[in-house]
Amino acid sequence: TENSLLAASGEGTIQSFDLRTKKPDIQSEMYESELNCLASVRTGTKIAVGSGAGTIYLFNKDQYGLHSDQWPGHPDSINTMISITDNVVITGCEDGHIRAAHLYPHRFLGVVGHHDQELPVERMDVSSSGEVVASISHDNRVKFWNVSYLEEMDYNKTKKPGVLPKNAVKSKSKRQK
Repeated sequence: TENSLLAASGEGTIQSFDLRTKKPDIQSEMYESELNCLASVRTGTKIAVGSGAGTIYLFNKDQYGLHSDQWPGHPDSINTMISITDNVVITGCEDGHIRAAHLYPHRFLGVVGHHDQELPVERMDVSSSGEVVASISHDNRVKFWNVSYLEEMDYNKTKKPGVLPKNAVKSKSKRQK
């Protein structure tokens, strides 16, 4: 609701707080890895939550006890996430890559960019126009990425789930396993 605050926790839970009563409201079950970031999607009816295991959990609004859907697939921890459209999020990951992901249906759209030396992406934000994403990493640089093409993309013509474009940067950590 409008009078609640939702927080992700390093202990592996999300917790809602009722701002009127100033008390905790609903807490999710405990997940195996930390829950690092939240993004509102699907016109505010769902919350996407990024985890340390690379899974995106989807919760229905005001039903935070157990996720309604999950999408494993990121090779490393998802440190930060922002929604670009109702179905597209951008994730900043431990391997330094910034990925675009379509939520319904689940599919990677590709790598938007990456930070040097595979340093983790710590934070991202989107411009008020929605065309540029800024990211910061441990390389002491703020980088800017044009993402305006994500709003114009015809998602019915993209490749099947899990297939990145051939020019996408792949994670070295996945190849080492």
